[in-house]
Amino acid sequence: MKKVLALVMALAMMLSMCSFAAAEEPVKLVWFIYTASEAPIDWPEVEEVLNAYSAEKIGVTCEFKYMDESQVAIATQTGEYFDIAFTCDWWNDYATNVAAGMFLKLDDYLDQVPALKESVVDLAWEGVKVNGGIYAIPHMKDIGYEVFWILNSDYFLNQKKFEKDLYITFDGIEPYFEAYKADHPDDYPFKMSKGGITSWQNCLVDWLNMDYLIGLEWEAQGTENEHVVKSALEIPAWQNRLKKIHEWYEKGYINPDAAVTDSMPRAQAGVVQSGQGWFGAETVWANVIKQPIYISRYDGPYLSTSSIRGSMTAVSSFSEHPVEALKLIELMNTDPWYRETARYGIEGKHYTRNDDGTVTRTELGSSNMGVQAYGQGHYTVGALEASPFPEVPTDIHQWEKTMKNYETATLSAAMGFTPDITPVETQCLAIKQVIEEYRAELYTGTSDPEVVIPEMLARMNEVGLQDVIAEFQAQLDAFLGK
Repeated sequence: MKKVLALVMALAMMLSMCSFAAAEEPVKLVWFIYTASEAPIDWPEVEEVLNAYSAEKIGVTCEFKYMDESQVAIATQTGEYFDIAFTCDWWNDYATNVAAGMFLKLDDYLDQVPALKESVVDLAWEGVKVNGGIYAIPHMKDIGYEVFWILNSDYFLNQKKFEKDLYITFDGIEPYFEAYKADHPDDYPFKMSKGGITSWQNCLVDWLNMDYLIGLEWEAQGTENEHVVKSALEIPAWQNRLKKIHEWYEKGYINPDAAVTDSMPRAQAGVVQSGQGWFGAETVWANVIKQPIYISRYDGPYLSTSSIRGSMTAVSSFSEHPVEALKLIELMNTDPWYRETARYGIEGKHYTRNDDGTVTRTELGSSNMGVQAYGQGHYTVGALEASPFPEVPTDIHQWEKTMKNYETATLSAAMGFTPDITPVETQCLAIKQVIEEYRAELYTGTSDPEVVIPEMLARMNEVGLQDVIAEFQAQLDAFLGK
């Protein structure tokens, strides 16, 4: 009898221990994360290291699913399970997903992740609100619109002896094109794909919805017309910029196949490029282009709902572990080791640390751990990347300067406003179809905007453009309390 009792007690103890072990198993999450092409080759190894750390720190592990735009669209449309997802206005669309009930309202959860809450500036929280609610964590990075020329140092500074000008206007870049074309008549200084010039329109229109080319005129901010909703096609600054791009195409500065070229990696693009960034981003671009470069701002800074929503992380409404999901997002955005590992990989293998606190990617890190780091979380957390070129030093104080710079930025008159397309959804879809027919040729300068824009406006008006503008205007007026 004593033996039986002892056996029962031993069995009970074993079951109790198993139960305790099961309870201690880390929560497993799924994170949809942005990539322009493929997941990094060495990501599985890096993910394993990240998971060992997060399991110990917060009792959570994660499967990171890297997806391009079409993959995430299919995943969300088919109801594939996720806990966390990257979102913005141009990938896994934020406003659309909020309206569809895909993203969890976070207001009542943020006090459970105080470090995460405090890591975001107040203005950014305002910018992500939809109908007064917060449905995503904005990433602390370049949250304002500043757009730069990216210029090849060897050619323009060393060979042609141009002076290093930090503020070249959009039209003012033309002498640089002329110089290169004269030296290389069979080449193109401003190569691009069918998407056109990177970020060229961000500081012309305060976008209410870029898909339908509707917004406010930045030049009208501070005037009685600052709240007037318009089609970008009717905004003079937007029209004039397209005319200038067409001039450049006609002069042979832009590759003639731009409108049918699917992609143009920066390392293969021309001696002049464009990009949204900040003073300090030259280090990032130099590493991607693999050439010494310098930058010159031609637009900005502007702060708007659209600029703040350029990179965010949301939690699924259907997540079985919303609190744990937020704790992992908090880890990504506040823990330097976790952030650096997700961004650069394994220290000693994918990168090395320098005396000034910056890091340098190894050859393996450059080839096997390429990530869109701004899509993971705060860009301001963790070590900055050093440039391989002495001409492009890393400014370790760049983020303090950038945030200070925003104090003088032009502020949107519609901060926090998100139009609801539901009442005019049919018209919006038809408008988008018209835009897509013209977009590539218009944005690359291939077609003449003086011919194309009137055609587009006529067709868009036929399918309800004015209905959409009127609806957005009514909603904006209501939002502003007019």
